Amino acid sequence: MRNLLRKRMKRGQGMTEYIIIVGLIAIVLITAVKLFGGEVKKGFEKGKGTIEKEVIADIPGG
Repeated sequence: MRNLLRKRMKRGQGMTEYIIIVGLIAIVLITAVKLFGGEVKKGFEKGKGTIEKEVIADIPGG
């Protein structure tokens, strides 16, 4: 009976640690998106504009 209780406690402890790690990773990712989101958006918009210019230049009559 004691062994079963110990196994449950260890499993519960492992799950708790896993949840804490996942939560910390989520916090880091949310912070990163808030800090660098604007720069990433600018980069994608710049790339989009460059691609559009190249595609339009390759279209005959464009």
